Amino acid sequence: MGTGEARLAIDCGHASTVAVLAWPDGTSAPLVFDGQPALPSAVFLAPDGNLLTGQRAWQGAATQPDRFIPAPRRSPEQQLAVAGTEVEALDLVAATLRRVADEAQRTAGFPIEDVRLVVPAGWGPRRRTWMRHAAHRAGLAQPRLVEAPVAVAQHLVACGVQLPVGSFVVVCDVGAGAEVSVLRRGPVGFEVLATLADPDAGGAAIDHALTTTLTGGDNATTTGEGERWALAASVQAAKHALTDHAAVTVPLPAGPAAVVNGQMLEQAARPVLCRAAQLMTEAIIAAEVDPGGIAGVYCAGGAAQMPLLEKVFIEIAGVAPVVVVDPALAAARGAADAGGIDPGGAVSVAEPPPVPPVRRAVAIAVPGFASLG
Repeated sequence: MGTGEARLAIDCGHASTVAVLAWPDGTSAPLVFDGQPALPSAVFLAPDGNLLTGQRAWQGAATQPDRFIPAPRRSPEQQLAVAGTEVEALDLVAATLRRVADEAQRTAGFPIEDVRLVVPAGWGPRRRTWMRHAAHRAGLAQPRLVEAPVAVAQHLVACGVQLPVGSFVVVCDVGAGAEVSVLRRGPVGFEVLATLADPDAGGAAIDHALTTTLTGGDNATTTGEGERWALAASVQAAKHALTDHAAVTVPLPAGPAAVVNGQMLEQAARPVLCRAAQLMTEAIIAAEVDPGGIAGVYCAGGAAQMPLLEKVFIEIAGVAPVVVVDPALAAARGAADAGGIDPGGAVSVAEPPPVPPVRRAVAIAVPGFASLG
Protein backbone atom coordinates (compact mmCIF):
# COMPACT_ATOMS: atom_id res chain seq x y z
CA MET A 1 0.00 0.00 0.00
CA GLY A 2 1.40 3.41 -0.93
CA THR A 3 2.02 6.13 1.61
CA GLY A 4 -0.52 8.44 0.02
CA GLU A 5 -3.42 6.03 0.37
CA ALA A 6 -4.22 6.63 4.04
CA ARG A 7 -5.70 9.77 5.60
CA LEU A 8 -5.07 11.02 9.11
CA ALA A 9 -7.60 13.40 10.67
CA ILE A 10 -6.80 15.03 14.01
CA ASP A 11 -9.17 16.96 16.27
CA CYS A 12 -6.86 18.65 18.77
CA GLY A 13 -9.11 20.17 21.42
CA HIS A 14 -8.42 22.15 24.56
CA ALA A 15 -8.93 19.18 26.88
CA SER A 16 -8.41 16.13 24.66
CA THR A 17 -7.23 15.10 21.23
CA VAL A 18 -8.73 12.40 19.03
CA ALA A 19 -7.55 11.12 15.67
CA VAL A 20 -8.93 8.86 12.95
CA LEU A 21 -7.01 6.87 10.37
CA ALA A 22 -9.03 6.33 7.18
CA TRP A 23 -8.37 4.03 4.21
CA PRO A 24 -9.33 4.11 0.51
CA ASP A 25 -11.85 1.29 0.94
CA GLY A 26 -13.97 3.51 3.18
CA THR A 27 -12.94 1.92 6.48
CA SER A 28 -11.61 4.01 9.34
CA ALA A 29 -10.65 3.56 12.95
CA PRO A 30 -9.74 5.88 15.82
CA LEU A 31 -6.18 5.83 17.08
CA VAL A 32 -5.77 4.53 20.62
CA PHE A 33 -3.56 6.15 23.26
CA ASP A 34 -2.90 4.49 26.60
CA GLY A 35 -5.80 2.17 25.86
CA GLN A 36 -8.25 5.02 25.17
CA PRO A 37 -9.50 6.71 21.95
CA ALA A 38 -8.94 10.16 23.49
CA LEU A 39 -5.50 11.54 24.31
CA PRO A 40 -5.49 14.27 26.99
CA SER A 41 -4.10 17.46 25.41
CA ALA A 42 -2.25 18.31 28.62
CA VAL A 43 1.55 18.44 28.54
CA PHE A 44 4.14 18.06 31.32
CA LEU A 45 7.62 19.57 31.12
CA ALA A 46 9.92 17.02 32.73
CA PRO A 47 13.06 18.18 34.62
CA ASP A 48 15.23 16.81 31.80
CA GLY A 49 13.42 19.05 29.29
CA ASN A 50 11.31 16.31 27.68
CA LEU A 51 7.62 16.98 27.09
CA LEU A 52 5.34 14.25 28.39
CA THR A 53 1.85 13.87 26.96
CA GLY A 54 -1.43 12.18 27.78
CA GLN A 55 -1.77 10.21 31.01
CA ARG A 56 1.91 10.64 31.82
CA ALA A 57 1.37 14.40 31.87
CA TRP A 58 -1.49 14.10 34.35
CA GLN A 59 0.56 11.74 36.52
CA GLY A 60 3.34 14.30 36.69
CA ALA A 61 0.88 17.02 37.69
CA ALA A 62 0.26 15.37 41.06
CA THR A 63 3.90 15.63 42.18
CA GLN A 64 5.21 18.63 40.22
CA PRO A 65 2.18 20.78 39.36
CA ASP A 66 4.32 23.77 38.35
CA ARG A 67 5.46 21.76 35.32
CA PHE A 68 1.94 20.88 34.18
CA ILE A 69 0.11 22.69 31.35
CA PRO A 70 -3.51 21.42 31.22
CA ALA A 71 -4.67 23.12 28.00
CA PRO A 72 -1.75 24.27 25.81
CA ARG A 73 -3.92 25.13 22.79
CA ARG A 74 -5.95 27.61 24.79
CA SER A 75 -2.97 29.84 25.59
CA PRO A 76 -2.76 32.96 23.39
CA GLU A 77 0.83 33.59 24.48
CA GLN A 78 3.78 32.59 22.33
CA GLN A 79 6.00 32.01 25.37
CA LEU A 80 4.99 30.42 28.67
CA ALA A 81 6.91 30.35 31.94
CA VAL A 82 6.91 26.74 33.13
CA ALA A 83 8.86 25.94 36.31
CA GLY A 84 11.12 28.93 35.68
CA THR A 85 11.76 27.93 32.06
CA GLU A 86 10.50 29.77 28.99
CA VAL A 87 8.66 27.35 26.71
CA GLU A 88 7.02 28.03 23.35
CA ALA A 89 3.30 27.25 23.37
CA LEU A 90 3.82 25.96 19.84
CA ASP A 91 6.14 23.25 21.17
CA LEU A 92 3.54 22.13 23.71
CA VAL A 93 0.86 21.59 21.08
CA ALA A 94 3.43 20.03 18.74
CA ALA A 95 4.27 17.47 21.45
CA THR A 96 0.69 16.18 21.41
CA LEU A 97 0.54 16.19 17.62
CA ARG A 98 3.87 14.34 17.49
CA ARG A 99 2.40 11.65 19.74
CA VAL A 100 -0.49 11.31 17.29
CA ALA A 101 1.87 11.20 14.29
CA ASP A 102 3.94 8.45 15.91
CA GLU A 103 0.89 6.36 16.72
CA ALA A 104 -0.50 6.82 13.20
CA GLN A 105 2.77 5.70 11.65
CA ARG A 106 2.99 2.73 14.01
CA THR A 107 -0.57 1.69 13.12
CA ALA A 108 -0.29 2.23 9.37
CA GLY A 109 3.29 1.06 9.00
CA PHE A 110 4.40 4.19 7.13
CA PRO A 111 4.26 8.00 7.48
CA ILE A 112 0.92 9.53 6.52
CA GLU A 113 1.07 12.15 3.79
CA ASP A 114 -2.61 13.17 3.75
CA VAL A 115 -3.24 14.99 7.03
CA ARG A 116 -6.34 16.97 8.04
CA LEU A 117 -6.55 19.14 11.15
CA VAL A 118 -9.88 20.16 12.68
CA VAL A 119 -9.99 23.81 13.78
CA PRO A 120 -12.75 25.97 15.32
CA ALA A 121 -14.84 27.87 12.79
CA GLY A 122 -14.22 31.07 14.74
CA TRP A 123 -10.45 30.94 14.28
CA GLY A 124 -8.97 33.54 11.99
CA PRO A 125 -5.85 33.37 9.78
CA ARG A 126 -3.41 33.92 12.64
CA ARG A 127 -4.55 30.96 14.76
CA ARG A 128 -4.90 28.73 11.71
CA THR A 129 -1.35 29.50 10.60
CA TRP A 130 -0.18 28.87 14.16
CA MET A 131 -1.77 25.40 14.06
CA ARG A 132 -0.08 24.64 10.75
CA HIS A 133 3.26 25.56 12.29
CA ALA A 134 2.57 23.23 15.22
CA ALA A 135 1.83 20.38 12.79
CA HIS A 136 5.05 21.09 10.89
CA ARG A 137 7.07 21.11 14.10
CA ALA A 138 5.49 17.78 15.04
CA GLY A 139 6.81 16.24 11.82
CA LEU A 140 3.41 15.95 10.15
CA ALA A 141 2.89 16.53 6.45
CA GLN A 142 1.40 19.89 5.43
CA PRO A 143 -2.15 19.60 6.81
CA ARG A 144 -5.45 20.56 5.28
CA LEU A 145 -7.51 22.54 7.81
CA VAL A 146 -11.18 21.63 8.16
CA GLU A 147 -13.56 23.72 10.26
CA ALA A 148 -15.15 21.68 13.04
CA PRO A 149 -18.83 22.31 12.15
CA VAL A 150 -18.12 21.62 8.48
CA ALA A 151 -16.43 18.35 9.45
CA VAL A 152 -19.42 17.31 11.56
CA ALA A 153 -21.84 18.18 8.76
CA GLN A 154 -19.78 16.16 6.28
CA HIS A 155 -19.84 13.25 8.71
CA LEU A 156 -23.63 13.46 8.86
CA VAL A 157 -23.90 13.31 5.06
CA ALA A 158 -21.46 10.40 4.94
CA CYS A 159 -23.69 8.59 7.46
CA GLY A 160 -26.72 9.03 5.21
CA VAL A 161 -28.39 12.07 6.78
CA GLN A 162 -30.37 13.88 4.08
CA LEU A 163 -29.26 17.53 3.95
CA PRO A 164 -30.35 18.92 0.56
CA VAL A 165 -28.34 21.58 -1.21
CA GLY A 166 -29.63 24.96 -0.01
CA SER A 167 -30.71 23.68 3.40
CA PHE A 168 -29.58 25.09 6.74
CA VAL A 169 -28.20 23.11 9.66
CA VAL A 170 -26.97 23.99 13.14
CA VAL A 171 -23.94 22.23 14.63
CA CYS A 172 -23.35 22.52 18.38
CA ASP A 173 -19.84 21.38 19.26
CA VAL A 174 -19.93 20.90 23.04
CA GLY A 175 -16.48 19.80 24.14
CA ALA A 176 -14.38 21.50 26.81
CA GLY A 177 -16.17 24.68 25.70
CA ALA A 178 -18.95 25.22 23.19
CA GLU A 179 -18.98 26.48 19.61
CA VAL A 180 -22.31 26.77 17.82
CA SER A 181 -22.41 27.32 14.06
CA VAL A 182 -25.14 27.80 11.48
CA LEU A 183 -24.27 26.32 8.09
CA ARG A 184 -25.81 26.25 4.63
CA ARG A 185 -25.14 23.40 2.28
CA GLY A 186 -24.06 24.74 -1.08
CA PRO A 187 -23.35 22.97 -4.38
CA VAL A 188 -19.70 22.36 -3.43
CA GLY A 189 -19.85 22.02 0.34
CA PHE A 190 -20.96 23.60 3.59
CA GLU A 191 -20.67 27.33 4.26
CA VAL A 192 -20.52 28.74 7.80
CA LEU A 193 -23.00 31.63 8.06
CA ALA A 194 -22.42 32.45 11.73
CA THR A 195 -20.49 30.95 14.61
CA LEU A 196 -20.42 31.82 18.31
CA ALA A 197 -18.23 30.30 21.02
CA ASP A 198 -18.09 30.34 24.81
CA PRO A 199 -15.33 28.51 26.74
CA ASP A 200 -17.62 28.40 29.80
CA ALA A 201 -20.43 26.51 28.08
CA GLY A 202 -18.88 23.04 27.93
CA GLY A 203 -17.35 20.17 29.84
CA ALA A 204 -14.60 22.18 31.54
CA ALA A 205 -17.17 24.43 33.24
CA ILE A 206 -19.20 21.39 34.29
CA ASP A 207 -16.10 19.83 35.86
CA HIS A 208 -15.38 23.05 37.72
CA ALA A 209 -18.96 23.33 39.00
CA LEU A 210 -18.97 19.70 40.17
CA THR A 211 -15.62 20.16 41.91
CA THR A 212 -16.94 23.25 43.67
CA THR A 213 -19.94 21.26 44.89
CA LEU A 214 -17.73 18.51 46.29
CA THR A 215 -15.32 20.84 48.06
CA GLY A 216 -17.81 23.41 49.26
CA GLY A 217 -16.18 26.05 47.07
CA ASP A 218 -12.94 26.24 49.03
CA ASN A 219 -10.86 23.86 46.94
CA ALA A 220 -8.28 26.52 46.08
CA THR A 221 -7.49 27.25 49.72
CA THR A 222 -7.68 23.79 51.29
CA THR A 223 -5.68 21.82 48.74
CA GLY A 224 -2.28 22.13 47.19
CA GLU A 225 -1.77 22.57 43.45
CA GLY A 226 -0.89 18.92 42.95
CA GLU A 227 -3.91 17.74 44.91
CA ARG A 228 -6.10 20.08 42.87
CA TRP A 229 -5.07 18.41 39.62
CA ALA A 230 -5.54 14.96 41.15
CA LEU A 231 -9.05 15.97 42.19
CA ALA A 232 -9.75 17.36 38.72
CA ALA A 233 -8.79 14.00 37.17
CA SER A 234 -11.05 12.17 39.63
CA VAL A 235 -13.98 14.45 38.90
CA GLN A 236 -13.58 13.94 35.14
CA ALA A 237 -13.52 10.16 35.63
CA ALA A 238 -16.61 10.33 37.85
CA LYS A 239 -18.52 12.43 35.32
CA HIS A 240 -17.92 9.83 32.60
CA ALA A 241 -18.69 6.91 34.96
CA LEU A 242 -22.11 8.37 35.80
CA THR A 243 -23.17 7.56 32.24
CA ASP A 244 -23.38 3.91 33.25
CA HIS A 245 -23.68 4.07 37.06
CA ALA A 246 -26.19 5.66 39.43
CA ALA A 247 -23.48 6.88 41.79
CA VAL A 248 -19.69 6.82 42.12
CA THR A 249 -17.21 7.75 44.85
CA VAL A 250 -14.62 10.48 44.42
CA PRO A 251 -11.55 10.63 46.71
CA LEU A 252 -11.04 14.10 48.18
CA PRO A 253 -7.63 15.56 49.12
CA ALA A 254 -8.91 16.54 52.55
CA GLY A 255 -11.41 14.29 54.28
CA PRO A 256 -13.26 11.11 53.28
CA ALA A 257 -14.35 10.21 49.78
CA ALA A 258 -17.52 11.83 48.48
CA VAL A 259 -20.39 10.14 46.68
CA VAL A 260 -21.47 11.75 43.40
CA ASN A 261 -24.79 10.84 41.82
CA GLY A 262 -26.69 11.83 38.72
CA GLN A 263 -28.68 14.53 40.50
CA MET A 264 -25.49 16.29 41.62
CA LEU A 265 -24.12 16.14 38.10
CA GLU A 266 -27.32 17.59 36.66
CA GLN A 267 -27.26 20.47 39.15
CA ALA A 268 -23.68 21.27 38.13
CA ALA A 269 -24.31 20.85 34.40
CA ARG A 270 -27.67 22.58 33.96
CA PRO A 271 -26.46 26.22 34.02
CA VAL A 272 -23.63 25.33 31.65
CA LEU A 273 -25.85 23.54 29.16
CA CYS A 274 -28.40 26.37 29.40
CA ARG A 275 -25.67 28.70 28.19
CA ALA A 276 -24.94 26.34 25.28
CA ALA A 277 -28.65 26.38 24.34
CA GLN A 278 -28.71 30.18 24.50
CA LEU A 279 -25.63 30.26 22.32
CA MET A 280 -27.53 28.26 19.70
CA THR A 281 -30.39 30.75 19.72
CA GLU A 282 -27.96 33.67 19.40
CA ALA A 283 -26.14 32.01 16.50
CA ILE A 284 -29.39 31.50 14.57
CA ILE A 285 -30.27 35.17 15.11
CA ALA A 286 -26.79 36.23 13.96
CA ALA A 287 -27.16 34.15 10.79
CA GLU A 288 -30.59 35.72 10.12
CA VAL A 289 -32.07 32.34 9.29
CA ASP A 290 -35.69 31.44 9.91
CA PRO A 291 -35.62 28.86 12.74
CA GLY A 292 -38.50 27.04 11.07
CA GLY A 293 -36.38 26.50 7.97
CA ILE A 294 -33.52 24.73 9.73
CA ALA A 295 -33.13 21.12 8.66
CA GLY A 296 -31.79 20.00 12.02
CA VAL A 297 -29.75 20.79 15.11
CA TYR A 298 -26.91 18.35 15.68
CA CYS A 299 -24.68 18.10 18.73
CA ALA A 300 -21.13 16.74 18.80
CA GLY A 301 -18.28 16.80 21.31
CA GLY A 302 -17.67 14.87 24.51
CA ALA A 303 -20.18 16.79 26.65
CA ALA A 304 -22.93 16.18 24.08
CA GLN A 305 -23.31 12.65 25.45
CA MET A 306 -24.99 13.93 28.62
CA PRO A 307 -28.72 12.98 28.63
CA LEU A 308 -29.52 16.35 30.21
CA LEU A 309 -28.47 18.20 27.06
CA GLU A 310 -31.61 17.30 25.08
CA LYS A 311 -33.91 18.29 27.96
CA VAL A 312 -32.21 21.68 28.41
CA PHE A 313 -32.26 22.50 24.70
CA ILE A 314 -35.99 21.78 24.55
CA GLU A 315 -36.63 23.93 27.63
CA ILE A 316 -34.49 26.89 26.56
CA ALA A 317 -34.75 26.89 22.77
CA GLY A 318 -37.76 24.70 22.06
CA VAL A 319 -35.57 22.47 19.88
CA ALA A 320 -34.86 18.77 20.25
CA PRO A 321 -31.24 18.32 19.15
CA VAL A 322 -29.87 15.16 17.61
CA VAL A 323 -26.68 13.87 19.18
CA VAL A 324 -24.51 12.42 16.44
CA VAL A 325 -23.23 8.88 16.71
CA ASP A 326 -19.95 8.74 18.65
CA PRO A 327 -20.00 12.54 19.20
CA ALA A 328 -16.42 12.84 20.46
CA LEU A 329 -15.09 11.47 17.17
CA ALA A 330 -17.61 13.01 14.76
CA ALA A 331 -15.46 15.97 13.68
CA ALA A 332 -12.37 13.82 13.15
CA ARG A 333 -14.36 11.28 11.11
CA GLY A 334 -15.87 14.06 9.02
CA ALA A 335 -12.47 15.62 8.41
CA ALA A 336 -11.15 12.25 7.27
CA ASP A 337 -13.98 12.14 4.72
CA ALA A 338 -13.44 15.76 3.61
CA GLY A 339 -13.35 15.97 -0.16
CA GLY A 340 -14.74 12.49 -0.55
CA ILE A 341 -18.44 13.36 -0.44
CA ASP A 342 -20.43 13.95 -3.58
CA PRO A 343 -22.14 17.33 -3.10
CA GLY A 344 -24.88 16.23 -5.46
CA GLY A 345 -25.78 13.26 -3.31
CA ALA A 346 -28.74 14.99 -1.67
CA VAL A 347 -32.22 13.91 -2.62
CA SER A 348 -33.41 17.40 -3.50
CA VAL A 349 -32.17 20.92 -4.11
CA ALA A 350 -33.61 23.86 -2.20
CA GLU A 351 -33.93 27.33 -3.66
CA PRO A 352 -30.71 29.23 -2.80
CA PRO A 353 -31.30 32.11 -0.38
CA PRO A 354 -30.38 35.70 -1.25
CA VAL A 355 -26.92 37.08 -0.59
CA PRO A 356 -26.49 37.72 3.19
CA PRO A 357 -27.01 41.36 4.17
CA VAL A 358 -24.31 43.46 5.79
CA ARG A 359 -25.50 42.57 9.30
CA ARG A 360 -24.96 38.87 8.62
CA ALA A 361 -21.56 39.54 7.05
CA VAL A 362 -20.55 41.34 10.24
CA ALA A 363 -21.70 38.40 12.35
CA ILE A 364 -19.57 36.08 10.25
CA ALA A 365 -16.51 38.32 10.38
CA VAL A 366 -16.46 39.10 14.10
CA PRO A 367 -14.96 35.77 15.28
CA GLY A 368 -12.16 36.09 12.72
CA PHE A 369 -11.27 39.60 13.86
CA ALA A 370 -11.39 38.45 17.49
CA SER A 371 -8.89 35.66 16.84
CA LEU A 372 -6.58 38.07 15.05
CA GLY A 373 -6.68 40.28 18.12
